Amino acid sequence: MKDSDLRELRDFWERQARRDPLWAILSDPSKKGRKWNIADFFETGRREISILVYHLESLKIGFLRNKALDFGCGIGRLSQALAGYFDRVVGVDISETMIKLAKVFNRFEERVCYLSNQYEDLELFEDQAFDFVYTNIVLQHLRPEMTLRYFEEFRRILMSGGLLIFQLPSHPQGPDVVQKDVAPMKAEAYVSSIRLEEASFPPREPSTEMTLRVFVKNASLHDWVQNSDAPIRLGNHWLAGDGKTMLIQDDGRADLPRVLGPGEECLVYLTIRTPARDGDYLCEIDLVHESISWFKDKGAPTASFRLKIRSGTPESLAEPQPSPAGSKPIVDEDSKRIQKIYRQLPAEVEDPGKFPMFGIPREEVVSFFRSGGDNVIRVEEDEHSGQEWVGYRYFVRKNV
Repeated sequence: MKDSDLRELRDFWERQARRDPLWAILSDPSKKGRKWNIADFFETGRREISILVYHLESLKIGFLRNKALDFGCGIGRLSQALAGYFDRVVGVDISETMIKLAKVFNRFEERVCYLSNQYEDLELFEDQAFDFVYTNIVLQHLRPEMTLRYFEEFRRILMSGGLLIFQLPSHPQGPDVVQKDVAPMKAEAYVSSIRLEEASFPPREPSTEMTLRVFVKNASLHDWVQNSDAPIRLGNHWLAGDGKTMLIQDDGRADLPRVLGPGEECLVYLTIRTPARDGDYLCEIDLVHESISWFKDKGAPTASFRLKIRSGTPESLAEPQPSPAGSKPIVDEDSKRIQKIYRQLPAEVEDPGKFPMFGIPREEVVSFFRSGGDNVIRVEEDEHSGQEWVGYRYFVRKNV
């Protein structure tokens, strides 16, 4: 990559960081214009990592928990969450402003550090420095030749047997693929009431189906009209027994009537599958406007019940480690802090324009790692690149 290209990339993300740093990381249209709540923002990271770790445990993909790298860390959304599972975490980003903000919101100062890196390599790290490398919605913004260079660097800094997980588009959707016509309802339409007919259940076996009778009420003043591209459905999540750690974000789905008017209530049968591992769980029932948002994220209440999963050979859950002593919680004080930071950032920053998007064909990615003797453990479909792209998430074990 030319030095001019690297400077252009750095300047682009620096302008994004000065204009609207949280939205530049998670580009929810409703949060544009510095509207992210800081606690909600970091909660998305905690949710993402807890789901990832549970997924790895369920797949029996082991990994050491000594030192992890969060590549393209932004202000630390994921590295703060990774601190619950690793002894040490390093976040690295091309934007100096992002790194400055990450240090401000670092709740684990003894275990997490942040570094600015404005080069197309990772020479600031020694060989075999990390057990685990994770990056999400980052590589898709880099030119392929730069991504391939970082692939080489990821391999170099990983310990033998270390685990690399990354997301990357493969290729654009074909012209015959019809793009979904999705748009959110008015904010005040996401008001609901969810009621379970039964609120308690006896212990269940792992990986078994159970059907719930759920009453759903439209408590807003607006019709809920089904759109085939973005229907409103009932769904559920599985959380650990603490009621805080998300383990499985998407499980069952059940359709609602074509139209549910203001004040109307309907009975919905929701079939769910119990988690595959023994433990104590909390099942949370919520409505989802597909491709847009869960109702809970819009402020609506959910329903929930606790369930014990028991089989002949119990296994422990992948619970995060407790927060170290002295760590700072994300509280209202941090919300005040981000507002203060916004006031310190330039009031007017020219719009840097659309996010650049690039992909590398799946076959080329898999070939790259296999040619080096690495084990491509798993490749999953991934939608983080949006409707216009076919994307995947890759799980790679460095050769021993």
